[in-house]
Amino acid sequence: MKIVQYFLLLFLLALVSLFVFILTQSPEYKIERKFSVDAPKELVYNYINDLDNWTDWMKSSKENNGTYNIELENLGTYSIRPEYSHPYDSLSQDILNDNKISNIIWRLKGNQNKTNITFTFSGTLDFKTKFITFFKGTPNQVATNSLDKNIDAFIVYFIKQYKEYEVKLDAVKTTPSMQYLYLETSSSIGMLNEDLKTLNNELSKFCETNQIEIAGDPFLILDNNRTQDVLKYKFALPIKGHIFLNEEEKYKIDTLAKQSYFESTLSGYYTFLPDALRKTRSEINNRELNMIADQPIILLLKKSVIDSRLAAEWETVIKIPVEQQIIPVTTPVYTPTHSNTSSSTTNYNSTSTENTTTEEPVAPAL
Repeated sequence: MKIVQYFLLLFLLALVSLFVFILTQSPEYKIERKFSVDAPKELVYNYINDLDNWTDWMKSSKENNGTYNIELENLGTYSIRPEYSHPYDSLSQDILNDNKISNIIWRLKGNQNKTNITFTFSGTLDFKTKFITFFKGTPNQVATNSLDKNIDAFIVYFIKQYKEYEVKLDAVKTTPSMQYLYLETSSSIGMLNEDLKTLNNELSKFCETNQIEIAGDPFLILDNNRTQDVLKYKFALPIKGHIFLNEEEKYKIDTLAKQSYFESTLSGYYTFLPDALRKTRSEINNRELNMIADQPIILLLKKSVIDSRLAAEWETVIKIPVEQQIIPVTTPVYTPTHSNTSSSTTNYNSTSTENTTTEEPVAPAL
């Protein structure tokens, strides 16, 4: 009996020692991870800055007070809110669980159409979580294992939405004449989706206020003097009927003439527009069509950021103005070759036809 009591006492002492040891361990952790995603940094910044998007790669919900709850495996639930931001370079979210300075920091660095990200997560474990996860490692190890899953999900999201794309080559189609309302502007590829939403809202509101009926999907009329980094274009809405605006008006009216276009469709984000245009031009050459250089290229936004925030669902119809190649018809020149006998006969016939007076032929001497 004493032996049992002795072992029970040892067990209690060990349990108390373990409790004290866990209690004295620092609950703080700081995780840093570097990775890259396939999207321009302007787009990545805007995506992270909108906390509604976080449901794509972690469990997240918005509270009535404007804060967000994020749930991390083995770490529990954290309440966060936006803290500071330096547009397109860095931003952070404040963790509100404790009185200590805990936050999430994102630092962004552009690399062509990719973004290098340095992600830092600083926080603390409450005693319950620290005790439960004690045998899974230190707070840093537990936090790393948990956050790695979320960061991997973040990377996969950007792969699916901004790295995968498809170009479908179609045929020559004729677009009828139409009147359109437009605003002229320019955008970087990284800011194009945000600019399109703003322009569409502005033009749609103008149409609604002035009772102008929109007749189809919005489209872009590209400037022929565009550069690789900046896209110059008219954002246009086709309209029904004919209206007139003052020259001083911010909004402009123009007419798109009837024209034949070779069409292709890009499924995916706009970073792949240059590749889609190259493939389309190559197909035009293969089909022996002529591109009309002084006519603009049209991008029809069949489905875009206006309809869905998921880039993988976007469909952009590329319309390049074309005409059939004119192949000149040449008349073949016939140059007969003759033997001596036929030559004399030909010369004789030729001479006889040239004479204005018909003469009887003289028979050759036997």
